[in-house]
Amino acid sequence: MRRFGISIYGVSRKIRTGEFTPIEAFERICNMGAEVVELVPFGFDFTEDRSLIGKFKTASRETGVPLGNYSLNANFLMLTKDEYAAEMKRVKTHMEAVSELGIPTMRVDSAAYRRPMTENTMEKFQEELPLIVETYESLCDFAKPLGITVLFENHGFHANGSERVRQILTSVHRDNFGHQMDVGNYTCVDDIPEIAAKKMIPFAKTVHMKDFYIRPAHRDPGGAAEFDCENSWFRSVNGTFLRGSILAQGDIDIWDIMRTIKHSAFDGDIFLEYEGMEECEYGTQVSFNNMKRIYEEV
Repeated sequence: MRRFGISIYGVSRKIRTGEFTPIEAFERICNMGAEVVELVPFGFDFTEDRSLIGKFKTASRETGVPLGNYSLNANFLMLTKDEYAAEMKRVKTHMEAVSELGIPTMRVDSAAYRRPMTENTMEKFQEELPLIVETYESLCDFAKPLGITVLFENHGFHANGSERVRQILTSVHRDNFGHQMDVGNYTCVDDIPEIAAKKMIPFAKTVHMKDFYIRPAHRDPGGAAEFDCENSWFRSVNGTFLRGSILAQGDIDIWDIMRTIKHSAFDGDIFLEYEGMEECEYGTQVSFNNMKRIYEEV
């Protein structure tokens, strides 16, 4: 059954500044109407403070709002053998915490978000594809007895784009592997998100709803910073200017994408992931309200 959720990432800036504890942030987004919550460990870390596991489980039980997904930044590429082993160990430690939390799905990246743009070519992707596949199969094998399905998200500027994502999804042969489709992130590699959603929804286990302002490379809006997707404009792999917006206030056709999702066989969780420049509670609430309203309209 489809549920409308909120990613805690949307208010994580207040966790990082100390304005909210992680539990207070969880309770705030529950009060916004979330039917399920995604955890993203920005400003907190279950592997460093294991008491948070019990606190989140208690908060989930008391609010009646389940924890539906866990998204972890990770990187397994352009590493030494020892660095790769250390990253694998770190991710598996997070998986053990996810299992204790009772969360059924976990997104794990393969490539660093801040990987140099010059290393994001198709040639590098083809060279690294065997390692990406090997890595996800290993992670899936570890996750299976823990009851976790590993998700691959179109995240960043390298392992992204509907063609590359599809190649990864069809190359990893594990039944506990799937796609976390982020409708906004496809713009980071200049994919058209409305078309990418139609191509990728058959693979999706969960969805991130996100919107961006989009400006062509010759129209510099000023204030752009490389890789800063939360506090300013940033640029796609081909130089397009992007900035997070309140859902349905940006330039992505959220109505078209919601129509694609609603009239597909997808039955997973739909998470609002807000990363605009507005005050984050306001931006998250308006975005979540718009997400549910548009779903009903289409």
